Amino acid sequence: MVTPRFRHQDPDRQTHYLYVWLLIALVFEYTRPYVFIPPLAAIPLVSIIPLSLFVVTFFAKGVRPWSEIMRDPFAKWVCVYTFFIMSSAAWADNQTRTLNTFITVLGYFFLFLMMVRIVTTEKRVIGVFATLCVCHVILVFLNTQIIFDPSIRHYIKGAPFMGDGNDFSLSVCLLMPAVAYLALAARSTFKRVLWWLAFLLLMLAIVGTQSRGAVVGIAAVFGYMWLSSARKGLALVALGFAAAVALAFAPSAFFDRMSTIATYQEESSAQSRIEAWKAATNMALHNPLGVGSGNFPNNFPKYRGPNAPTRWMTAHSMYFLILGELGLLGALLLIYLVWGNVRLQSRLRKALLKKQDEFPDALRHARTLYMMNATFVGFGVAGAFLSVAYYPHLFVLNALALSFRAIVSAQAGIPLQEPKKARYGRRRAPEKASTLT
Repeated sequence: MVTPRFRHQDPDRQTHYLYVWLLIALVFEYTRPYVFIPPLAAIPLVSIIPLSLFVVTFFAKGVRPWSEIMRDPFAKWVCVYTFFIMSSAAWADNQTRTLNTFITVLGYFFLFLMMVRIVTTEKRVIGVFATLCVCHVILVFLNTQIIFDPSIRHYIKGAPFMGDGNDFSLSVCLLMPAVAYLALAARSTFKRVLWWLAFLLLMLAIVGTQSRGAVVGIAAVFGYMWLSSARKGLALVALGFAAAVALAFAPSAFFDRMSTIATYQEESSAQSRIEAWKAATNMALHNPLGVGSGNFPNNFPKYRGPNAPTRWMTAHSMYFLILGELGLLGALLLIYLVWGNVRLQSRLRKALLKKQDEFPDALRHARTLYMMNATFVGFGVAGAFLSVAYYPHLFVLNALALSFRAIVSAQAGIPLQEPKKARYGRRRAPEKASTLT
C-alpha cells in the first residue's frame, strides 16, 4: 500500500458556499439529525436544503458547465438509468409503487447533478469522501450498541436507508478505502491517528452488524487494495492486523453466522435469497423489460419456485432486483455503472503512472483513482447480496468518479477515449483530451 500525499488546491471562492451547502445536505441525508434533535423535525430541512441547493446551482456561476459533464458517457447513462426507472410505470402492475420508487431515485439523481456541478477540485472530491466517512462514524457513536453488544443484531437509529444493519455495513464497506486513504494522506500525526481509529471503529461496526454480504464485500476491497498495491508485503501486514483486531472483538454469534457462507444449502436465509434470485430470473424471462421498478415484492408470489416462501420478498441483490424489475437491459446498465467505472479508471491510472516524469501530480491522482476503484469494488461485491439499487450510493459514487475524471483529464491532458478504428482499417482523428468513454 502506497502512502498517498495530495496537495490541497484552493477551492474556487465563487462557489465555496455551494460546496459547504452540499456537505450540509449530505449530512442531513445520511444521518438525519432531527432523529436525535427533535426540534429540527419541525422544519423539513432534509428536503429544503438539497432542493434549494439544486435550484441555486442552475443559476450559479463558476460551477462545472453542462457541456463538460455530458462529455462523460457515465453522465448520460445515469440519466438513462433514472429515466428507465420512471418509464417502467408504463408496464408495471402497481404504478404507485413505481412512482414512489422514482420519487426516491429522482432525489438522488438531483444529488448527482449537484455534485458533478459543484465538486470541481480534488480537494472537494476528498472533502465529500471525508464528510461521508464522518457521517458513518457519528452514526456508530449514536448507536454504540453495535460495538458494545455485538451478539445481537441491532437497528441503526438515525440512518434512513441504512436502518438495517446489513445496509449500514454495506455503506461502511464501500467507504473503508476512503478512510484508509485519509489516514495515509493526513499531514499531522494527530489527524492520522484519528483516521486510523475511525478505520478500526468502522471495522468493528461491520463485525457488530454480523452482515455476511459486508464481510464478503470488505474481503473483496482488501483483496483489490492488496493486488493493486506497489508494496504488497506492507499492505498484507496492515490488512492482516486490521482483520485480526476485528476478529478478536467478534462474538461467537458472528462466527456462527459467517460459517453459513460455506454451508448456504443448510441456511434458510441463504436459501431464501437463492429463491428470490430464481424468481427475478423468471420475471425477466416472462417480461423482457421487467415487472416495473418497486414491483419485485408483489410479483414474487407469481414467479416464485415451488419451494420458495409464499410471502412477499425483496430480491436481496441489487443485480437481481434490477433484472426482475427492469429486465436484462436494466441489469446490464447497472453493471456498467458499477464495473465500467472501475475499468475506465484503471486505464486512466495506468496512463497517469506513465506520465510521472512530465506531470508532477500524476502519482497523487493515481492513488486517488486507486481508492475510488476500491469503493466501487466494495459496492459492486457487497451489493450482490442487498437490494440497494435505488439507494444513493450508485449516484454519489458516479458523481465523484465523473468529477475526478474531469479534473484529471483536464490537468494531465489524457484523452480517456481510445481512438476508434474506422472501416477498412483507417483510424479516426483522436478526440479532445476531455472527451470521456
